[in-house]
Amino acid sequence: MAEEEKIELDEKPSKKKGLPMIVILLLVAAISGGGGIAVYKFILAPKGKAKTETAAPAAEEKKGEEAAKTEGGAETPPPAGEVKQEGESAPATTTEGQAQVAVLSLKEFIVNLNDPIGRRYLKTEIKLELNMKAAAAKIQGDELILSRLRDIIFLILSSKSYEDLRSITGKLTLKEEIVAKSNEVLSPVFGKNIVSNCYFTDFVVQ
Repeated sequence: MAEEEKIELDEKPSKKKGLPMIVILLLVAAISGGGGIAVYKFILAPKGKAKTETAAPAAEEKKGEEAAKTEGGAETPPPAGEVKQEGESAPATTTEGQAQVAVLSLKEFIVNLNDPIGRRYLKTEIKLELNMKAAAAKIQGDELILSRLRDIIFLILSSKSYEDLRSITGKLTLKEEIVAKSNEVLSPVFGKNIVSNCYFTDFVVQ
């Protein structure tokens, strides 16, 4: 019995010593066989560093693919929310509508108002907004057209009384009448209504 116990005591230390030796031998064999890098990354290296080194090649590979697409003439995708259609061109910024607007300045009007006493008169300066730029020069250069236009405006002004013009509503009504009657004179010449607005730059009733 004493011999058996001695043998058991001798075997236990050998088992404890044998396990570390196997691990060391496996590591040495892996390193000498070319697997040192893998062993270091997955066994010996810190976890954070291994993740960083693993992600770096993937990022470089992705950059390489994007660069290859750019060099190959690949079209840059449109921003989110935009859909590019074939044959569609970018809208051109233009001021064509503003370029067609012109202002016709008329000489000062001094007229007696339709007042029962007959002592009130109106002094005003009028500018007409035209939606045809070439029309302003043509009207100014044609004495007949200009005379007809001034005549119709003169008749409208002289038909008003002091009470008609003292309020804002009365003045706005007068502007509408001048625009309408001016178009009646000018539309036969230009083929359409070209007067879009009327402005009083001076307006005095006495």
